[in-house]
Amino acid sequence: MKRARILIALVLAVALLVTALATGCGSESQARQAYDKAQSLEEKAMLTEAAAEYERAYSLYEKEGKTAEAEKSRKAAQSIMWVQMAYPDSKADLTDKLAEMYPQVPESTRKSWIESGEVENMKWDGKVHYFGQAADNIATRHFDIAYQNEEKSETIAELVRTISSVCTGSGPAWQPYSNPITWLGTESINVPRSELPETGTLKLWFPLPVETGGPQDSVSVISVTPDMYLKQPPSIEGPLADAYFEVPLNELSGDLAITVQFQFTHYQENFKVDPSNVGKYDKSSALYTQYTKSYGNTSIAPEIEETAKKVVDGEKNPYLAAKKLYDYILKEVKYSYMPHTALWPRGEPESEYVHRLKRGDCGAQSMYFSAMCRSLGIPARTTGGWQLFTGNFAGHFWAEFYLPNYGWIPVDPTAADIADWTDKLTDEEKRQWKEFYFGNQDPLRCNVQTDVDSPATPPLDGEVMIPMALQYVQGTCSTMAEPVSGILLEYQTISAQQIAGAQIPLPSGPMH
Repeated sequence: MKRARILIALVLAVALLVTALATGCGSESQARQAYDKAQSLEEKAMLTEAAAEYERAYSLYEKEGKTAEAEKSRKAAQSIMWVQMAYPDSKADLTDKLAEMYPQVPESTRKSWIESGEVENMKWDGKVHYFGQAADNIATRHFDIAYQNEEKSETIAELVRTISSVCTGSGPAWQPYSNPITWLGTESINVPRSELPETGTLKLWFPLPVETGGPQDSVSVISVTPDMYLKQPPSIEGPLADAYFEVPLNELSGDLAITVQFQFTHYQENFKVDPSNVGKYDKSSALYTQYTKSYGNTSIAPEIEETAKKVVDGEKNPYLAAKKLYDYILKEVKYSYMPHTALWPRGEPESEYVHRLKRGDCGAQSMYFSAMCRSLGIPARTTGGWQLFTGNFAGHFWAEFYLPNYGWIPVDPTAADIADWTDKLTDEEKRQWKEFYFGNQDPLRCNVQTDVDSPATPPLDGEVMIPMALQYVQGTCSTMAEPVSGILLEYQTISAQQIAGAQIPLPSGPMH
């Protein structure tokens, strides 16, 4: 009898244990099932349903107290939102945009742009969707259409001639940095309290000028108002400069207003390179190892290396080889706005995107140039932050390649390319302009980072709009379903004031 009671007790204990395990596994299985279903839907490009399943997985994991899994699910849902925001337009939407922007172009021609597949598109939720700036890209691919915009064409010609006149005095060969201009910058956010959740921590990264040890120096942070949310001293050295804030939202009673003011000096660059004087690379150095490897958006796919070798055609001198690569990009790659938020780390590296489609914006063209240089053993990187061609900050990136005995040589294929966006320049003016931007650079710049994909402190992640670049205030918040950076864009301003250096009469007309 006693033995029977013990046996029954053991059976009951096992039954209770199985029930407990089944209950736990069932709950975990629901969250995991939702996550797995979301992944399957995402692979089929059923993005709206996939995002909903990721959000369901997030909620289930939250209830289980599985923080890491919940956060992974929430970020996956936001990643899909960025893709959908990159490709929001239906065929009807794009048709209307093209008609509004190019009313002088026959309807049949506008229709052909869509039907030929020239405009960027992506199929999701079973329907073709078009890149939000696809209509803008037509003008930079069809110059005859661009020239019909007389105001813009005149503005670009004026800019080219103004900068050319300022940058003609390059100084002696031993002085690659000249014509310094000092700027005062002010960037602010003013976010209504209603746009932010009641709880959680809002993390913010404000871009700042970085000390480069060459074209940019005398960087200082003038003020941070208020400084109560500043988590660490602003960084102005290293690969990327930023001011990092953490805002405890449960303590925020009113609107969130933060202003950062900074100052920096940027120089014109003029490198008079004698190809026969280029030294040998120290292939064991950290610089050479870092800037000849494939990583991030500067991916050296086999086909990129193959193309680079064909372009240089056996040229071994790194300066002359880099010039051939620069000329190739000017000839073969069309300037285009890009669906950055749908690319790496959510899709393909930018260098590979440019290689595949032969189109790209300033940063993407520069990453492609850098990838081709690296594939040949020439150290190269994409650098930048802002340009000030109209006297105010606007996002811009360019490239640099390294030459022993000279240092980092600037290359800006996109700045060179704008000479083709106007018919108001002579062929000789265009030629000189394009030649200038290989090895030289205007002083209307601000470096925020010295290498694209370089980490912020703490690092940006895939939750932000464009993880590779810090050109505007970016943010994350674990209690927000909607991406924070998208909201911040609506409530931030940045302005520049020249306080020293040559006064350049910059045009104020449209540049894009």
